[in-house]
Amino acid sequence: MKKILNIILMIILFSSTTFASLRGDVTVLGASEHIRLVGQKIAKNYLYYYQNPKKTELKTKIYKDIEALEESLIEIATTTKSRDSKNILDFLAYNKDEIKLLLEQKVNRERSILMLDYSESFLEGASSIANEHKYVFSLEEKMLVAFKDLEYFLERISKYYIASTLDLDRKNNFANMKESIVYMEHTLEEINNYSYPPEVASDVKEMNTIWIKHKTFLSKSDKVLIPNLLMASESILKDFIHKIALYHKQNQ
Repeated sequence: MKKILNIILMIILFSSTTFASLRGDVTVLGASEHIRLVGQKIAKNYLYYYQNPKKTELKTKIYKDIEALEESLIEIATTTKSRDSKNILDFLAYNKDEIKLLLEQKVNRERSILMLDYSESFLEGASSIANEHKYVFSLEEKMLVAFKDLEYFLERISKYYIASTLDLDRKNNFANMKESIVYMEHTLEEINNYSYPPEVASDVKEMNTIWIKHKTFLSKSDKVLIPNLLMASESILKDFIHKIALYHKQNQ
């Protein structure tokens, strides 16, 4: 009898440890996704600010995004046990502090190029940390990830759009924008294959319609400057992305 109780106790302890480990992986993966997203937003808003320094609200947005970035870095630091992940976190924290220093200086072309580099560092670092933590997602969780990817690609597309219009390595940034559009459409295809109830399906259809118009604006970006129009279109798209993502969150 004592032997059986010991076995049961071991199973309970193993299950508890496994569950805690899985929860930790989910936390790290979520925070990593947030870092790569916020990294794009910071660079995008800095470039828009460089284009129009009078829009000081953009600088305020950047500071708020830095706060969100710090929260995600702390969340990973207090959860992960991976030494490699902790080393990457140190590097990302250093980059974050460098961005703060950039914001204290006058915005210019050279600092805008640096901001683009930092956004890629956050992407690479977040992806490396995510690769250290594995988790098998359910269908609804996969769909939530898909919508996070949509928002990430949308930010990335806007970042490269404004970078190309500012003539910051125009050719490469325009090519990167087009590549991100392809990834965005692959993710949309995955979402469109999901069977939604009629009321949600109508939102998905509208989101696709807005995206087609948004993509049309982007295709003209090498000829016509329409940043305000694109920002408005992006904002509407985000509203639909968040609304439909909420359906999957409630459906878990």
